[in-house]
Amino acid sequence: MIDKKQLWTLAEETMRTFAPFYRDAMQAAIQNSGAPDNWFGLSLARGSDPQPFTAERYHAMFPYSAPKRFVEALEELARLELLERVGEDTYRLTDLGRKAVENIFEAAHQGLDTIEPLPAGEMDQLNRLLYRLVEATLEIPEPEKKWALAYSRWTDPGEGASGPVKTDQYLTDLLRFRDDAHIAAWKPYDVNGHAWEALTFIWRGEASTAEELVEKLPFRGHSAEAYAKVLVGLANRGWVEETPDGYRITEAGRGLRQQAEDATDSYFFAPWACLESAEIVQLDDLLTRLKNSLQEMAEGVDAA
Repeated sequence: MIDKKQLWTLAEETMRTFAPFYRDAMQAAIQNSGAPDNWFGLSLARGSDPQPFTAERYHAMFPYSAPKRFVEALEELARLELLERVGEDTYRLTDLGRKAVENIFEAAHQGLDTIEPLPAGEMDQLNRLLYRLVEATLEIPEPEKKWALAYSRWTDPGEGASGPVKTDQYLTDLLRFRDDAHIAAWKPYDVNGHAWEALTFIWRGEASTAEELVEKLPFRGHSAEAYAKVLVGLANRGWVEETPDGYRITEAGRGLRQQAEDATDSYFFAPWACLESAEIVQLDDLLTRLKNSLQEMAEGVDAA
């Protein structure tokens, strides 16, 4: 019997193997658009279109960073006239911004259009299975808020797209839903995003002090003082404990963190019931062969 968690790991690995075939074209399109390195707010605004996009929604979707980072990013896009401010911390795409972000993803699609990693019939079957998963994910009632998934869907180019473009889209959709599922899993614990991420890093043994958290997560925009306060708060809850070498997870913290992982899996894999056992086996086989083929093709690209 196929382990679904292992199958999802395979799916993530397969998605990453697409990158060499669109990365350079996408980067060139970003540069040509005049967008800054932190351009992803354009994609989120396009996903929200025609409704305005807010910094508050940005933070709800990515709760681990300092809120001011989102405002700064959106303000930079507005300064470049890719967004226009239509209210307090509220923005809408300009025509220039819409053209820029659509060109960025079109460049990625064109890169993927150049490859044929599996026979057309097999790619079609793989995409039928993946799209059924995406449909089931969109329809499932929990978690109620699936913003990351919803905002991922705008880049779907439709039925006329090539097989690799469809596969990359559907795998990206599922990855974004994984983000939604994990946020829903830890929200009931009444803790903010950077505190939860700090707990996760301690749980994984990747950090034990406020200074290490700043070093590992500079892009989040939190200070050592902010992380120090967070760690004290986690210790007060009994989830971590202070030692001479820093903080470490407690049994209570470990159990709680595992509960969140289990809840994430429960949300994420619930839609997979739409596939029969034989189809799960087929999905595993197709993804394995696709990944292997893409890796072989990427080696040829690198060698050239």
